[in-house]
Amino acid sequence: MSTSADSPTSTSSPITNPVSAPSQRLRWVAGASRLLLWLVATFWLLFALGWVALHGWIVPRIAEYRPRLEAVASKAVGVPIRIGHITARSEGLIPSFELTDVTLLDAEGRVALRLPKLTAAISPASLWSLGFEQLYIEKPELDIRRAADGKLFVGGLDMTRDENKNSGAGADWFFSQTEFVIRGGTVRWTDELRGAPPLALTDVDAVVRNGRLRHLMRVDATPPPDWGDRFTLRGIFRQGLLTRRAGDFAEWNGQLYADFTRVDAAQLKHYLPLQSMGVALNQGRGALRAWADVGDGQVTGGTADVSLTNVQGRLGAQLEPLAFDEVAGRFKGGQRQRGYDFTTEGLQFRTAEGLVWPGGNVALVHTDADSRNPASTELNADRLDLAALAQIAHRLPLDATVHTMLDANAPTGLVETLTARWTGPADALLSYHAKGRVTGLGVASVPADPAFVTVPLAGGGITTHPRPGRPGISGAAVDFDLTQDGGSAKIRIVNGAMDFPGVFDEERVPFDHLSADARWKTTGHKIEASLRNLQFANSDTAGEAQISWHTEEPDHAGVVPGTPGDHRFPGVLDLQGTLSRGNGARVHRYLPLVLPDTARHYVRDAVVVGEVSDVRFKVKGPVREIPFGSPTNQADGDFRVSAKVKKGTFAYVPKSIQPVGAATWPAITELDGELVFSRSSLDINGVTGKVMGLPGLQVVKADARIADLSHNATVEVNANLSGALADALAYVNTSPVSAITSHALAGATGTGNADYRFKLSLPIHEIDKSRVDGTVTLPGNDVQFTAATPAFGKLKGVVGITEHGFTVSGAQGRLLGGDVRFDGGMAPLTAAARAAGETTGVIAFKAQGTVTADGLRQAKDLGLAARLAHNATGSASYTAAIGFKRGTPEVSVSS
Repeated sequence: MSTSADSPTSTSSPITNPVSAPSQRLRWVAGASRLLLWLVATFWLLFALGWVALHGWIVPRIAEYRPRLEAVASKAVGVPIRIGHITARSEGLIPSFELTDVTLLDAEGRVALRLPKLTAAISPASLWSLGFEQLYIEKPELDIRRAADGKLFVGGLDMTRDENKNSGAGADWFFSQTEFVIRGGTVRWTDELRGAPPLALTDVDAVVRNGRLRHLMRVDATPPPDWGDRFTLRGIFRQGLLTRRAGDFAEWNGQLYADFTRVDAAQLKHYLPLQSMGVALNQGRGALRAWADVGDGQVTGGTADVSLTNVQGRLGAQLEPLAFDEVAGRFKGGQRQRGYDFTTEGLQFRTAEGLVWPGGNVALVHTDADSRNPASTELNADRLDLAALAQIAHRLPLDATVHTMLDANAPTGLVETLTARWTGPADALLSYHAKGRVTGLGVASVPADPAFVTVPLAGGGITTHPRPGRPGISGAAVDFDLTQDGGSAKIRIVNGAMDFPGVFDEERVPFDHLSADARWKTTGHKIEASLRNLQFANSDTAGEAQISWHTEEPDHAGVVPGTPGDHRFPGVLDLQGTLSRGNGARVHRYLPLVLPDTARHYVRDAVVVGEVSDVRFKVKGPVREIPFGSPTNQADGDFRVSAKVKKGTFAYVPKSIQPVGAATWPAITELDGELVFSRSSLDINGVTGKVMGLPGLQVVKADARIADLSHNATVEVNANLSGALADALAYVNTSPVSAITSHALAGATGTGNADYRFKLSLPIHEIDKSRVDGTVTLPGNDVQFTAATPAFGKLKGVVGITEHGFTVSGAQGRLLGGDVRFDGGMAPLTAAARAAGETTGVIAFKAQGTVTADGLRQAKDLGLAARLAHNATGSASYTAAIGFKRGTPEVSVSS
């Protein structure tokens, strides 16, 4: 291929790229890197030179440097030091020196500490600080003394810092050394400040390691035999970054640990700062581990794990002593800038009285008040035994208000969980919040106030009853959440009880089961509370109820709560509920003491047995006015209890209200009816049943009523009966009716059945003034009114009975063999007759009918008339007047 001569030829010119100069930053980095390399190289060079000098020059000639070393050590420690002999060994990287017969002199030039043998290891780094890499001391004997002025002397050396005198150099030097090791030493501790007896510790092994700002130490020592077994002390402390002197304890922060596998606390008490805290530990043996927190050189708190027996002590100078057979658990406590905290973990103990604390945790944090905030306290606890706490309360450093509360309530039970926070002093809390659960809770009731409440009665007069006390409870499980404004609680009782002092005759009400949801609220001076879903059961009854309560409005504004002018209590109650079953004989047990004793005791003795069902109760109104006076006045409140009674026995006039020796009113048995308490009245309605001891009498219908239980209680009975006339006469003649009717029917006899109506008025307080109004309807019975009168056959009529006697009106029957119509009865006694000693009124009958000779012959009671009839035949009409006076018949016949 050829190229045309005229083809264009391309030419290219070279391209030039300029190089930029290094930046200022890169130049600085490069310079710093070169400087750092030079420094590293210099350090290693100096280290190598120091190592060569140490091993090649100093170690071989160490004995020649003894005077120099004495001078340097004396200056560093701050006291004169004498070294008997020095030998050196260079077998490794770090050489060691053995010093014998080393003595330290006190300010007066006396030997303060003698060390028979001391081995010291040095390094280039320790040489720079005029110290040692390690000091190893065998079997030294060391005296440590705290003087009465608080100064600490170790081996005669004053280890107390005094900036004005530039003292404390020995401590600075000691805690600047890398490591101290002591083996087999003896330490004698004398504490003149506390006046404790001297303590000699033998076979002491100790290690102290010091860093730039860190100090680690451990001491193992054997105390005297009566102290216990060998123990261990450990410590770890740090100093601030800007600390200048290692021995300045005021800048130390850390923790000190002690472990005693067996110790006699009575010996230990002399050496612990317990007295300053008001704590006395007088006796106790066992194991103890303790941690002490140190801040700025002062003990700020600590923790102790104890397992001791036969412990005796006191937690405060003003508190009662504590005595434990056994105590185990963890205690923690500490002081803060504005308060303190205290904690127990797994605490278990058994007191000398046999009380057992099951083991639990308590955490209490208290912050003191300042110019802006009130004091505040936070408490967390679990498995807190209230009975044990109440028993030892006066031995614990608790607030006086807490002591008073525990004494008043005598609580028992186990606090499973508790979280509480409050502000302000315990006796005048500004706010609080508590939440938790308690099982087996028991709180003692407060007795009723003997200051009586006076209640006006509807019918006039007044009644009094003591002010109810505070209720108590036992065997309850309670979940609660409460604040100063109110709260709520779920209450469950199984085989427990509640106490209602001043409410019921029998204050204690046992429960097989009870559950309720409680709520309460406070708004100013007004308090509101309610019990919802209340369900309960015991051997007497079972039912459910809803209860609400609130305080009454003050009589006038400005009333101070708790003063005599405070009439908010006992408040206003709204109680509604039902019972599914009940024991009639126990109805009286639940009648409140606001009802008079006579009324409650009447119900107790009158309702003997019975099954109660369909019970409904309602109480609404001011508690102080229960049962709200007049039954017709509904403005003040409502008090109503109704119940159906089956198979009951009702003694409408119980023996307890009768005079001694009086005849018994026969009770009604197999009673079915309704029992109603309405305000201050009692009604028993629609009663059917039988009369006790008289099986031939049937109660067709009866009602009993006490119009006012609170004033002049009178039992009004209306009864309709049917059955054998003989039993009806027995009822009259064996009951107080016989005396009320002057024994008018004492000699009466009869056959067949009849119907009876009785109306009784029985004043409970004056039973001898009872009244009777009754009738006996005879459908055709054979009746003989007295043994001295002839018998009536097929008698039809109505016999009226009152407390004055009996009457017969328009009666028809058979008499002396013929038909007869008659009227009559017993006239009441006149005043003159009573004055003459008469006990029975005059009985008189007027009869009109026919008589037969055969009938007269059979009426042997008529004497002469009966004998004359032996010679007579036929019949005759007649009118007759028959009277009985002092038991002697008087007969007048016209025919």
